[in-house]
Amino acid sequence: MSSDTPVLSGTLREPPITAFSSTRSNALALAEGVLLLGVVAFIERSGLMSFTSWPAHPYLFIAILLSAQYGVLGGVLAAMGATAISYVNGLPVRPFDMSHAEYFRLTWADPLSWVVAALMVGIVTSHRGRLLEEQSEQLRKARMAESLIAAQYQVLAQRTHKLERTLAGRADLSVLDGNQSSLETVKGRGKAPARPKRPVSSADL
Repeated sequence: MSSDTPVLSGTLREPPITAFSSTRSNALALAEGVLLLGVVAFIERSGLMSFTSWPAHPYLFIAILLSAQYGVLGGVLAAMGATAISYVNGLPVRPFDMSHAEYFRLTWADPLSWVVAALMVGIVTSHRGRLLEEQSEQLRKARMAESLIAAQYQVLAQRTHKLERTLAGRADLSVLDGNQSSLETVKGRGKAPARPKRPVSSADL
């Protein structure tokens, strides 16, 4: 019976790619963030383009983009990197005639907007990513169950075939035995019983 059981370890074993894909995603997010932030910082500091007249700084779009692609972590890292690049030379000095509230708004309004946008978009992206992972896990389990069912069906088919062959062999033997007994009966009936010999008497002579 052990020969009927198929080997399923090769078909049902799933490679551990979850951790690898997560590490690869984080590496891609970091590399893409460094590249985009570096390009924008180079354009701004070299004087090729001024972003002061723009309604929103390009760092905001970078944070949203990375959040949409890699979730909360990618967007928050982009926002923190943009803040560090913006104040790499230190925080601006507060004028004497400016209130602390006005100084806080001018200094941290943009960085806070980058973080908030990254969190909002990243939460939605992370939620969708978890849903996709759950669906992928359900699909993997369904495929595993399908493989098990197919393997068991193959085993049952093999056993059914063996039983059919066994029953067919027994039927042939019973038919042969029946034919042989019929032939023996016919042969027995074909032979006439031997007549007993009458002894010779003196009258016959």
